[in-house]
Amino acid sequence: MSSPVPTTNQRGLRVLVIDDDDVSREMMVNLLRDDGHSVFSLTSPIGATKHILVEDVQVVVIDVMMPSMRGDKLAALLSRNPKLKELGMVLVSGASASELDSFTSEVPGAAVVDKSAMHAQLLPAVRRSLKRRGSEPTRTGR
Repeated sequence: MSSPVPTTNQRGLRVLVIDDDDVSREMMVNLLRDDGHSVFSLTSPIGATKHILVEDVQVVVIDVMMPSMRGDKLAALLSRNPKLKELGMVLVSGASASELDSFTSEVPGAAVVDKSAMHAQLLPAVRRSLKRRGSEPTRTGR
């Protein structure tokens, strides 16, 4: 279900990958690990917030199409959590280009990756998402 012990590298980020598809999840984990990041994984969004806080995750990579909760909805919830205001977010989907663009309206600052181009897009998107979230002004009130 989850990987409680990450592959550790002092220069890398602490990244959580959430995807119900075993093949896609393992591909993302391997790409990130090979790039020097400490990587955790979950097969569903259940317990994601706790995992992020306990493991001091810096970036979360979320598949959009999951059966229990859409990834863009999870990302929107995480982005509203004041304890996670510096969390970088990457949404991954096999959706069309116009749908991919619409996901960022739900989660300002999130990077979006097309699953068909994951090998080329994932690592730059992880770095970009952290910079975007860190530079966003803190929202107060509603």
